[in-house]
Amino acid sequence: MFPFSSVKVFSTTGSEVLATEICESLKPRLPDQLIPGGELVLGKTNIQRFSNENIQVQVDNVRGHFVVVIHTQVPPVNDGLIELFALLDAINNARPADVLLVFPYMPYSRSDRKNKPRISTMAHRLAHILSVSFGIRRVILLDPHDSHIKHYFDPVADEISATYLLIDYLEREIFNTLSKNDSVVVFSDPGSAIRYKNVAYLLRLSTAYIEKDRPDDSEKPRFSKIVGDVKNKTCLLIDDEILTGATAIGDAQILKEEGAGSIIMVAVHIILRDKEIPPDILVMNLTGSSIERFIVTNSIPQKPGFLTPKFNVLSIAPFLGEAIKRSILGQSLTELHKRESVNLYR
Repeated sequence: MFPFSSVKVFSTTGSEVLATEICESLKPRLPDQLIPGGELVLGKTNIQRFSNENIQVQVDNVRGHFVVVIHTQVPPVNDGLIELFALLDAINNARPADVLLVFPYMPYSRSDRKNKPRISTMAHRLAHILSVSFGIRRVILLDPHDSHIKHYFDPVADEISATYLLIDYLEREIFNTLSKNDSVVVFSDPGSAIRYKNVAYLLRLSTAYIEKDRPDDSEKPRFSKIVGDVKNKTCLLIDDEILTGATAIGDAQILKEEGAGSIIMVAVHIILRDKEIPPDILVMNLTGSSIERFIVTNSIPQKPGFLTPKFNVLSIAPFLGEAIKRSILGQSLTELHKRESVNLYR
C-alpha cells in the first residue's frame, strides 16, 4: 500500500512538451495502481489573467495524490516563476499527499553567489521561498550551474546529471568511427573541468582547458590561452550550457588558431538567449561557426524546426522519468550516478 492514492503530473506554461514526454516515460515505470485508468497525462490547469495583470491558477482535484510539478526555464522567465508560485499555491490548497518539484533547468541558477557588494543572489532566495513559503520538501535538479545550489533547499535537493547519457551517446555515435588517440576533451574553463572531470576519465581521453576570466559581470569572458595539446585533434568542447553561443564560438576560434582538427560541442542545457540578438540569429551564428556538431539535451525545449541539423538533441525525459519514479516509490537516486545505470533510461 502507498500513502497516496495515485500520481498526477502538472506543468507550467512552456514546459508542457517536455512534461508530456516525461509522463510517457514515467507511466511504464510506475505500478498500475498509481495510474487510475491506465493513462498518465498532464493534470489540467486553468490560468486566468486579469486586467490588472494578476493571475489565478486552478487545478484538478489532487487531494491525497502524489503531485509532480515540472518547471524549466523558458521565456518570459519571471512570468513563469510567478505562474509556478501560483500553481504550487493552488496545489497546496487542495491538500495533496506529497509534492515533487522537478527543475530540468532551474531559473536563476547562475545568480548563486555574492561576487560584489550589495547584489541579489536569487538562486538562494528562490530555494528559500520554495522550501519555507510553499513547504516543498522534494526537489530534483538536473545539472545545476553549480552543485552547491542543492544545499539552498531544505532539505537538500536531489541533484542528478545527464553526464552519463551524453557519454553513452558519444561512445555509441561518435567514437564508433573516431579514434580516441586523436581526440581530446576540452573544458571551456576551470569550472567546467571541475563539473565534468569524469567525462575524460570515463571516455579514456586526454584533456585540455581554456583559461579565461571575467573582468566584470558581463556574460562575455576574456580569453587567455589553452592549456593542453589540441593540435590536429578532434576536440570535444564541453560546458554545462550554451547561453548566447558567443563563448562557444570564441572557444572554437581559439582552438582552430591552435591547430585543432574538428570540434564537437557538448552541453546539457541550450538556452539561446541574448539581450540584443534574436534567437534565430544566435542559431545561425552557431551553425556558421567552426563547430561541426552540437550535442545537447532538451532540458530547455526549443520550437520544432528551430535548431539546424548541426544540433543533435538528446531527450532527458526517460532519465527524469526514472528519477521521478525513484522519488515517488522511495527508492535511492544514487543508482543514477553510476555509468552502468544508463541502460535504465537510454
